[in-house]
Amino acid sequence: MVSIGEIEQTFKNVFQEDESLVQSIETVYEMGDDESYYKLVMSIHGLSVEDTMIIHTKFIFKTDLEKRLVTEDSFTYLYDINCVYHNIGFQGLEDMKTKVEGIVESNNFGDDIKLLSDFIEAPAMFLNHYLRREKVTEYSVHEVIYQPKFKTTPCEETTFDFEVNVNNNHKFDVSISKIENDIEDENVDVYRYQFKFMDEVITEESDTLENIHFMMGYNIAKILDDKLKG
Repeated sequence: MVSIGEIEQTFKNVFQEDESLVQSIETVYEMGDDESYYKLVMSIHGLSVEDTMIIHTKFIFKTDLEKRLVTEDSFTYLYDINCVYHNIGFQGLEDMKTKVEGIVESNNFGDDIKLLSDFIEAPAMFLNHYLRREKVTEYSVHEVIYQPKFKTTPCEETTFDFEVNVNNNHKFDVSISKIENDIEDENVDVYRYQFKFMDEVITEESDTLENIHFMMGYNIAKILDDKLKG
């Protein structure tokens, strides 16, 4: 059996915060459904490996009630947002390390995580490109910071939160979440954007994350026009 100490040390070796490879790693224990085991949950935000950026994922191991040993030779990881998990088997500590590194290095994640991850590689550049393309010249995005509200949260409650500085003078808090609506017995994904500016929250929705630059750039410019120009 692999010990929890070995698991935690391996993750520290792979994802070293002091070398700025990862924004944060948070470890928590959750009681299993039948209360016969714990789940060791390692929640990771802002992971950068070579040319790959991963905005968020989780690695989960089953442990004994004493929190000493992993009880199964497998782990699950958050493949895509809203609780899409993949299960991976391993044989020993070194194989587990190889499997974790392989997932990250191959960017083996779903479309939504990839789209959000692509965005945070250069968010200010993407938003300014949109504004220039639309001939919006009075606004320029100075900085965008990925700032998760909670480092560890249930996957169905996860939001992706950003601080956006416009003209080095106006601050937006932008939160993106995915909700699932049943429309005429069909599962329809809806992405909700909440823009907080001057103590007011404006909510917009889209059926895809592929237009994230448009949704953020257009709405930020529109809100500023409404507030500053009347």
